[in-house]
Amino acid sequence: MDSVYSELIESSEESMRVALIALPWSAYQRPSAALGALAAYVRQHEPGFEVATCSAFLDMAVTLGTSLYDGISLDAYELGELLYTPQLYPERREAVREYFVQSLTARAGAWRLDNVDRFPVALFGEHPTYEHIFDRILATLDGHLDTLAASLAGRYDVVALTTSFGQLFANLSLARRLKALAPEVRVVLGGSTVSAQVGPSLLKEYPFLDYVIQGEGEQPFLALLRKLAYGTGDLFGMKGLLTPKSAEHVASGAALWEVGNMDELPYPDYDEYASKAEQHGVMWLLSIEGSRGCWWDRTKRSGNPKNTCYFCNLNVQWNGYREKSNPRLVDEIDSLSERYGNTGIFFLDNIIRVKGMTELAEGIRATNRDYALFYEMRANAHPYEIMRLWEAGVKFVQFGIEGLSTSYLRRVGKGTTVIQNLQAMKVCHELDIRNYANLITHFPGTEEAEVAETVQNLLSYAICYEPLDLSPYRLGRGSTLDALRAQFPVENIRNADCYKVGLPAEVYERIALFDLSFDLRTGTSDWSAVVEACEVWMRAYELARGSQYRHVMTYLDGGTFLRVYDGRSGMPRTLLLRGVERDLYLYCTEIRQRQEIDEVFVETGRASRAQVEQVLAHWLEERILFREGERYLSVAPAFTPQMAAKRMHTLHSEDQERRERRQAKRASEDVAVAAS
Repeated sequence: MDSVYSELIESSEESMRVALIALPWSAYQRPSAALGALAAYVRQHEPGFEVATCSAFLDMAVTLGTSLYDGISLDAYELGELLYTPQLYPERREAVREYFVQSLTARAGAWRLDNVDRFPVALFGEHPTYEHIFDRILATLDGHLDTLAASLAGRYDVVALTTSFGQLFANLSLARRLKALAPEVRVVLGGSTVSAQVGPSLLKEYPFLDYVIQGEGEQPFLALLRKLAYGTGDLFGMKGLLTPKSAEHVASGAALWEVGNMDELPYPDYDEYASKAEQHGVMWLLSIEGSRGCWWDRTKRSGNPKNTCYFCNLNVQWNGYREKSNPRLVDEIDSLSERYGNTGIFFLDNIIRVKGMTELAEGIRATNRDYALFYEMRANAHPYEIMRLWEAGVKFVQFGIEGLSTSYLRRVGKGTTVIQNLQAMKVCHELDIRNYANLITHFPGTEEAEVAETVQNLLSYAICYEPLDLSPYRLGRGSTLDALRAQFPVENIRNADCYKVGLPAEVYERIALFDLSFDLRTGTSDWSAVVEACEVWMRAYELARGSQYRHVMTYLDGGTFLRVYDGRSGMPRTLLLRGVERDLYLYCTEIRQRQEIDEVFVETGRASRAQVEQVLAHWLEERILFREGERYLSVAPAFTPQMAAKRMHTLHSEDQERRERRQAKRASEDVAVAAS
């Protein structure tokens, strides 16, 4: 038996023996949050139960090589899932093989056959073909499943499998193998991929599944284990849990059972993953959960499917948004960092908290550790808040940019505008925060004017910042478009077409999967101009980063003057701003209403309204200033992160002083009115 799974083989006399498994294609650089959270929760409430975890995805990353594993993992919901379908349906092997070969042949870069980092000689030989690579991968996956199933059979009462990152068909393949070896074991499936209609559908299709947990798992999973161990309670109708019997009655999914206070959850246990990662020299990140759900998604509370981003289905598995308090979250970060000797942090939150970001940053800084943090963020975050998080260690983010046309952003229900997106992109660029943001294309109903506006804003303004990743729209079950199909120009919504390759036709038609395909009732806008503009953007950004200027556009502040360096045309030029012009440009490095500009510059006598109007108009013509309605934003970023942070601190202090003066004035006026 493979020594990798020796920890699963030790016998036990405990009343309930539970194994929690995470299979490919979860990101190998961080532990499964589901395994860490559930293991800790069950151990806290039932210390007599034996709970083992197995980060099997990390074993496979080491076996295949991290470069190949990473490449598949990034395409987990298509390529990754299909690689496991022949394990369930051997008759589909040749179809999947043909798809694999065609797909990789069409790709460039890291997928070239001569890339020995992605296709190591030790595994694939010196001159592999894509056909040979496919055969070796499948043989490796097959052997891995056999080994893992054998290590579990007869030794655990319950085996629970998490499905969130292209893990569905890997889990189904393991479950069938395991049941064949040990029919008495109870197999539980959970995770976001089995949300809504997917869970009942799978229980009806696959008799080797015993239970599906929908939504967060702590309370329903513990209740299930107690029922199996002690024989008390009724499983039928239990919140968060589906059985083959109940699946017949709740086709749309189970009611969710959620923890009310996240501060009461135990800290996750990543011991098993950490041991493996350290053994294999993996540079890994701690998975930290600061919240669940998304505060922008109000659909469950309001009953309106449009109270969220129309393209998103990431929050189907939650009833609403909840978060840990800042003190609890900071202590968890500090404690886990100390426990595992690791200051690389990956926040799992779908969105950062809307309030208390500065306080969170201050708490993290107070731990006196050198962190490298990743966070999902929304473009309404204030530059000062982003900067304080940067000081605390946020070096990687994913801002929800999605579009560079305000009309398009309204079309997709984003709730933000272009000027907010540009500000977020600028702050990331000047603070050297890596921004893994997307530009969603091909959303149904897009108008040509929105595409044209996207190109214009991209080449005129966004080109100054880090390029976005193009992300063609993909329909997900439970999203706004899925829920309100008749309100969008779509028809024939079905399981994602890629699954036709790996599934028998009758199975494809019967089951409900999380990823969907559709046809358009009307033609779609041509996004090719955006694709071409993004290529120009990428080249310009790379050239600028390698030049002495380091930026497509930037500024240097001389205290009494400011010089803007502009390379957007390919021929560098400079603009010199002195005195009040310098002050006005720096003031507008954060989004400012025209009323605010007049308050600071006109009402104080520093400039006339006509002078301000003339300067703003000139800057708009030069495209070093962006205008949206009555809001303005300077486009040029600071030359260094230190310069940017200094400016943000100064502007924050000045804004605070103005607010305090306004409050004092109002208080004085109230006293005068009361006295009269």
